Amino acid sequence: MMNGFSLVNHVGITVSDLDKSIAFYEALAGKKIANRDAIGGQRMAQVQGLDDTKINYANLHLGNVNIDILEYEAPQSTQAQYSNEQISAMHLCFEVEDLDAAIARLNELGIEPEGEPIYFEEQDGLKAGFGTGVVYFKDPDGTNLELIAPKGPFARV
Repeated sequence: MMNGFSLVNHVGITVSDLDKSIAFYEALAGKKIANRDAIGGQRMAQVQGLDDTKINYANLHLGNVNIDILEYEAPQSTQAQYSNEQISAMHLCFEVEDLDAAIARLNELGIEPEGEPIYFEEQDGLKAGFGTGVVYFKDPDGTNLELIAPKGPFARV
């Protein structure tokens, strides 16, 4: 049995409209969800620190991590607003080989990046990883997402 935290199983993203978010993430990943279901009740709620819950969800399996897309019927969800510099803000980063091609694909899907992509250079204060490209964008509910074309220590071994 593994006791170290060396693998990530999934990232859960709470959304306002499950159908809309399924369409977004399927288009982004270029693959269909693995399943769609609902879960809830007091046992599920207590593990989350809630009184009761009902969650409609879908699972999207990527090569190295799963995305759980969650729409809470109960309790009623509220909109969180996080920008990347805020404490406890998180983002999900997709690894790509060609950042320019990936941005072109975003544009085809009607998704606009938050700003212009950057490619790390020596002037950015890095000791390695030159040529790594990154760009940020958001899903339909404002979840922070990133694309990275990694080089050097940012590349997966």
